[in-house]
Amino acid sequence: MRKRRQKIINGLDVGTTKICAIIGQSSPGDDDKLTILGMGSNPSDGLKRGMVVDIDATIDSIQKAVRKAEEQAGVRVRDVIVGIAGGHISSQNSSGMIEVRYPIRGVSEQDRQRAIDRARQITIAKDMEILHDYPQEFICDDQPGYRNPIGVSCSKLEARVHLVLASMTSVSNVVKCIKHAGLRVGDILLESLASSLPILSDNERDLGVMLIDIGGGTSDLAVFTRGMIKLSGVIPLGGDNITNDIAYGLKISRHDAENVKKKHARAMADSVDADETIEVSGVLKNRPVNAKLRFLCEITEARLEEIFIKARKMIDAAELHDKIYAGTVLTGGTALLPDIDELAERIFDKPAKVGAPQGLKGMSGIMQSPIYSTGIGLVLHGLSGESSNKYYSNGNILRRFSHYVQNFIDWYS
Repeated sequence: MRKRRQKIINGLDVGTTKICAIIGQSSPGDDDKLTILGMGSNPSDGLKRGMVVDIDATIDSIQKAVRKAEEQAGVRVRDVIVGIAGGHISSQNSSGMIEVRYPIRGVSEQDRQRAIDRARQITIAKDMEILHDYPQEFICDDQPGYRNPIGVSCSKLEARVHLVLASMTSVSNVVKCIKHAGLRVGDILLESLASSLPILSDNERDLGVMLIDIGGGTSDLAVFTRGMIKLSGVIPLGGDNITNDIAYGLKISRHDAENVKKKHARAMADSVDADETIEVSGVLKNRPVNAKLRFLCEITEARLEEIFIKARKMIDAAELHDKIYAGTVLTGGTALLPDIDELAERIFDKPAKVGAPQGLKGMSGIMQSPIYSTGIGLVLHGLSGESSNKYYSNGNILRRFSHYVQNFIDWYS
């Protein structure tokens, strides 16, 4: 029997703080665990809140991250699965109803797709495009709850769909940087959905769970109930805001503030002694000075509280708070702050935990961290063989969008 060929997938997390390239391979015969072959990370100097503000710097960061991963893995990267986020991302739920062509014969795949296409017919801003459409449920002759209506006899079919929208120009700038870095975009996936893949269990998705991926420039939110995505959104605040607050509050450089945050900050100020001090490098006097540790933690707690309150308002507006029975899962680099789960429990009135990728082979000791949730999720998505975007089959964003981007790139090349 011929041995099944192992598939190699390259994930590229284009974040505000860092560009992270991860090369992974399926491991048949061992419960199909993911083997990490290589990882490369480089500071992201050309992005702000997920949007490209310096094309040359972004290209350079992408090339350096990919080169590190290639050297570690010993393979060449050509196609990448790209994670995307930013303040330009929005989402909404929509529904569309159609008449089934042959009611007695039952719903066909064409009927199913027509219902989804009808749900996609929404009014959106001129620069926006639908990036993803995720069916939540189907209703056959006013009977809800169908996940797969194929073959069901009915005369009317309604699709309820979760739509993720993105700015075409913002996405095109990211794609342009990737192409000029010598790579091809195989697929694009919203980062919060990518992060959910290696972290959330089927039981959590079914019971109701909220994922918050706290990145450098933004915090990405995704809510799942009954196994389906119900809400996704972006909060334009992240770990960089905490770093800036610390820099202003302690009067130190942003570089020192980032180091102080990683070394000393906690999400709950009450967890530290009121008299405990730390030594920081003051900017004005250019010498070490003492600062109250509790004051540092109060700064950190205030900004995290703001992020969580904004997330709470989003789920309350969508009337989903009471449907999140499993609780809250936190990920991203900022989720490493001690006590952050306790703060989340206080704000959301739900159980909370920090989530990290599990069940990895290869560099598992390094990669099983909230920092790499998105990158690992992009690789898992690529290994699944499922396109997150329907542009290859029904003319959605990338087919139209790729022509636009290609012409744009060719014009400026």
